Amino acid sequence: MGFAKFQSDFLMETFTLVDNLFINEHLPYCDEKQIKVYLYGLYLCMTPQKENSVQELCARLDMTEAEIVSAYSYFEDMGLVQIVSKQPLEVQYLSLKHSMQTPKKYKSEKWNDFNAHLQQLFPERMLTPNEYNEYYMFLDESKIEQDAMLMIVQYCINLKGMSVRYPYILTVARNWAADGVRTAQDVENKLSEYDQQSEQMQKVLVALGRKGGAELEEKQMLLKWTRSWGYELDAVLAAAKTLKGAKNFKKLDAKLDEFYRMSIFTAEEMNDYQAHREYLKDIAVAVNKNLGIYYESFEHEIEVYIAVWTAKGFDLEALTKIAHHCFISSVRTLDGMNNIVEKFYKQGLLTAKSIDEYMLSQIELDGKIKQIIEASGRTRAVTTQDREYYRTWNVTWGFSDDVIMYAAKQAEGKTYPTPFVNQLLSTYKANGITTVEQAKKFTPLQSGQKTREKTFDERAYSQEELKSVITSIDSLKDIEW
Repeated sequence: MGFAKFQSDFLMETFTLVDNLFINEHLPYCDEKQIKVYLYGLYLCMTPQKENSVQELCARLDMTEAEIVSAYSYFEDMGLVQIVSKQPLEVQYLSLKHSMQTPKKYKSEKWNDFNAHLQQLFPERMLTPNEYNEYYMFLDESKIEQDAMLMIVQYCINLKGMSVRYPYILTVARNWAADGVRTAQDVENKLSEYDQQSEQMQKVLVALGRKGGAELEEKQMLLKWTRSWGYELDAVLAAAKTLKGAKNFKKLDAKLDEFYRMSIFTAEEMNDYQAHREYLKDIAVAVNKNLGIYYESFEHEIEVYIAVWTAKGFDLEALTKIAHHCFISSVRTLDGMNNIVEKFYKQGLLTAKSIDEYMLSQIELDGKIKQIIEASGRTRAVTTQDREYYRTWNVTWGFSDDVIMYAAKQAEGKTYPTPFVNQLLSTYKANGITTVEQAKKFTPLQSGQKTREKTFDERAYSQEELKSVITSIDSLKDIEW
C-alpha cells in the first residue's frame, strides 16, 4: 500500500472526466440506466479509496446485479469496457480512442457493394472504419442479409434523420433479429406490420395527448400489447384513460403490464377495476380525514386495510362512521381502527345503521349501569369491567334490572360494593330468588351462622371429570392443572 493517499473530502471535491467521444458517439444512444452505470463506474475507477463492489453499485443506483451486467455487456459490445469476470463481476474501462479503431480485418471484396450502398445512405458525412466494422461484426453474428441490413438503416434514417448513429441502428437490428428477421422480405413484413398499425397508433397518440409521429420503441410497444399480450385497441385506449398526470408510452406500458399480470384484458374489466380502485381510494381519504392522519400515497393503506375491510362487507359510510368513533375514543391509527373493525365484524355489524343501533344500545346500557353504580352509593364513569359484570348478572344469571338494582342498594355503605353485589346475587341465584319481592323476604346467612343441612350426598371426583366440567365454562378456560 502506498504511503500517501487522498483524504475522502479531497476526493469529493475533485472531478470525474468524461471523454467527449463517449458524449458524442455513445451517450445519445444509451438508455438512462446504461448512462448511470457507465458514469458511476467511471467515478469508482477514479476514486480507488471508495468502496468498490457490484453490491455498492447496485445500492447506489437502485438497480439489480443483472441490470448492471446487462449494461456492461452493452458497453463491451461497443468496445468501451472489458468484462474480466461475471462471478464476481470485474470490469475494465478501455480507452475510447482504442474503441474507435477497427480491431478485426475483413476482406474488402466481400463488403464492396454493402459499403457503397451504406455510404450512399449518409451523403452528409463519411462513415468511419469503426462504423463499418461494427456493421460487419453484427452481420457475421446475426446472419442478417446485407440487403435486409441496408433496409433497416434506411428505416432508422427515415425515423431519426441523418444524424442517427450506428449504436441506435444496431440496437433496432438486434431487436428485429430477435423477432426472426433475417431477409429483405422479413424486413418488408416487419415494416408492413408498422404500417398496418398506423391508424391504431394515431388513436393511441391522441389518447396520450401526443402530436406528431411515434418513435420506433413506441411502435414496438404497440405490437407487444396487441400481438404478444392480446389486447384489443379499445382496451389499450381504456388503459390510457386511467393514467394520471402527464401521459406517455412508458406509463401506459406499465399500466398494461399491471392489467396483464392480473388477467384484466377488456375495456369493461379495466373500467370496473379502475372504478373499484377509485372507490377504495375514496374510503381511504374519508378514513384518514376522520382519524386525523395523512399519507402521501394510498397504495399500501388500500392493500393492507381498505381492501380487506370492504371484502368483509363494510362500505364507505360504515367505515367513515367507525373512523369517527375511533377518533373520539383516541384511537388514531389504522392498526387501532383495524381492531375495532374486527370487533364489529365478529358481531355482524357491517352497515352504518347497524353500527348506530349498536352504539345507541351501548349508550342506553351504560345509562342503566351508571344507575346501578349510583344506587350502591358511588359516582364514577362506567368501565369495561362494569359492563362485564352486568352482562353476567343479566344475561348469564338471568336477573332482571329491578333485582340487580335492589342488590346494588343493599351494597350502599359497604367498603367494597361490587364484590358485595356479586356475592349477594350469587346467593339469590343459589336459592332460586328471581324477583324483588322474594329478595326482600330472603335473609342471607351472616358470617358464623350455621348453614342448613346438606340434602345431597357428597362424592369424590376424578381430575379428568373436574377438568371436563370446568373447562367447558368459557370464563374458566385458563385454569391450569
